[in-house]
Amino acid sequence: MAEHYRFFNSAAGDEREYTAAQFAEYFSRFLSDGLYTQDGKAGLKVTAGSGLSVDVAAGYAFVRGYMYHNDATINKALEPADSILDRIDRIVLRFDEVAREIKIDVLTGDFSSTPQPPEITVTDTVKELTLAQVLVRHGASTVTVTDERFSDTCGLVSSLIEVPTQEMWDAWNQALTQIESAWATQTADIDSDWADLAGGIGADWDTIKSDWQGWFESVQNDLGVRVLIGETEPADIQPGDLWFKVV
Repeated sequence: MAEHYRFFNSAAGDEREYTAAQFAEYFSRFLSDGLYTQDGKAGLKVTAGSGLSVDVAAGYAFVRGYMYHNDATINKALEPADSILDRIDRIVLRFDEVAREIKIDVLTGDFSSTPQPPEITVTDTVKELTLAQVLVRHGASTVTVTDERFSDTCGLVSSLIEVPTQEMWDAWNQALTQIESAWATQTADIDSDWADLAGGIGADWDTIKSDWQGWFESVQNDLGVRVLIGETEPADIQPGDLWFKVV
């Protein structure tokens, strides 16, 4: 178990030397592998060349902390076509740490009635980025190219920081649970307070109605008329009676 840090200047009696791998490790922490864009276009586009060959356009790439630059179109010759079966080749950008190089390479596929592109290599020291698939039909003198630069086996240099999505999602869910719990508690308190308030209002209203009705009954003789109270008009109402409808 150890702590690592870099980069510092050398001092007297303390020489600080760093390897290319350490610089690559540093850059790979905030730049993702893939192709660079220039003027809105990704580089290293593969197109059909003359005969059984392909052309790879200029462009930049970044693989495991190391930069690649092709400053002019590269022509890559392909193996001859079969007379009976088809084949799919793959054009890749191959990073090889042991060989200390990054180069365009052709992975030649197998002849078949249902051809499949060859598998790419991804190990601790080798990584291949797919640029294109090339269909070589039997007896053909030209090829058909399918762009693979924007697939998940290549892609663009675009990620400066790897977002910890799961940790962020967990934090969000935890915060949401706390909000929901607080809301449930407040809602329960409001419901309880409203029930108490409604019960008190109901009791007060019953008392008011009872007092009102008692008062009317007590003053009917003083008024000299009958005062009737009810939700519907009394059947025995007489001229001169007063009817107060209860709502």
